[in-house]
Amino acid sequence: MMYIPVPKVSEKNVEIGSIGCVSRYFPFWSRINIIPGIVFSTWVILLGACDSFKDNPNEKIFTWNSISSLEKQLTGKKFLIEELKMPDMLLYKNNKLLITESAPGNTFVHVLDGNNLEYLFATARVGYGPGEIPDAWTIEGGPNSDTFWVYSLEGKLFSEYVLENATDSRALNQVRQTEDFYLAMGLTWSSDSTFMTFLVRGEDKFVEFNTNGTRLRGYGKWKGMVEGNFEDHVIADLHQGKLMGDPKAGKFIKASIFRDRLEVLDKKSGQIIGINGPENSIPEFQAVDAGAVITSDHPLAYMDAFLGTEYIFGLYSGKTDKEIREQGRGETDLLVFDLLGNVKAVLKLDIPISSFTVDDKGQRIFGVTVDSDPGVAVFNLPKDF
Repeated sequence: MMYIPVPKVSEKNVEIGSIGCVSRYFPFWSRINIIPGIVFSTWVILLGACDSFKDNPNEKIFTWNSISSLEKQLTGKKFLIEELKMPDMLLYKNNKLLITESAPGNTFVHVLDGNNLEYLFATARVGYGPGEIPDAWTIEGGPNSDTFWVYSLEGKLFSEYVLENATDSRALNQVRQTEDFYLAMGLTWSSDSTFMTFLVRGEDKFVEFNTNGTRLRGYGKWKGMVEGNFEDHVIADLHQGKLMGDPKAGKFIKASIFRDRLEVLDKKSGQIIGINGPENSIPEFQAVDAGAVITSDHPLAYMDAFLGTEYIFGLYSGKTDKEIREQGRGETDLLVFDLLGNVKAVLKLDIPISSFTVDDKGQRIFGVTVDSDPGVAVFNLPKDF
């Protein structure tokens, strides 16, 4: 596996269906739900919520009561962008706001001016040919200041695009996953030639590969994360979530959706800080060969997360599937932590959002709204964390 310079070929478009909000970072949740013979009413087995790491100094635990005094109300402003149909994920980079589409036409990514949200251009060609991608699973900045990257889970491709309007919306370069690297998910750059990932199966929480697909090192173990004699891939399934990194700082975060746990990896030391709360509970589940089948009535945790230069942001749900169906999608609690895992603020948003990104320098939050006419909500960060 290596960088693939993209040849220029004739246009080829395919129609891509929309993706459910929860399956954005958690594809195997959807896959497990359709295993023949598994009936929803028989999913449950009781499991204690005690963490075997309770005496570990790197484990942080907090509750709603312990952080109630940290609440800050944020008032946002919604912007409607005509070109957005089903906006999904966001990335702010070099005064550009990038927004992926879950129901694209010819392209997956909209590029907006970061100051006034004026629409600039679209890129990331839809398709299966050279330089094209069949889906846009995640989006991230990458090591080059003038480009960004989109990960296609279906295509097992990581594709690079320019931040300026180009005549061709195909990728500049593509990294294709093969062999051992094929099992890696949640790719994020860990240097200009390596990726930090997590695997579908394996004992390590974080695994680093180089761009040639060679496995370099693992960080942390799944064993002991929950009580009981469960295989590593079952425990890993319970901790599916968003992975994001800062390669210059050597910091990486993993925010789980099924369990209210966030982990901070320091690559240089290999130390992992675990942050448990505010419920600090492990969902009831049934272990199957494919992973963990989770009951549908357990509150979801982190729907999205962001790693900044000084703070970590987690968009927290706390709602069950039933409550989401009754109340609708969208979250209003944004938890803020420092890089040591201490809770610094609970930002209460007045506009529900499904995903977000942060402009560190400009101290702004951009979120995708979840109303009938979705747009972008902008919030100013408080100065006194």
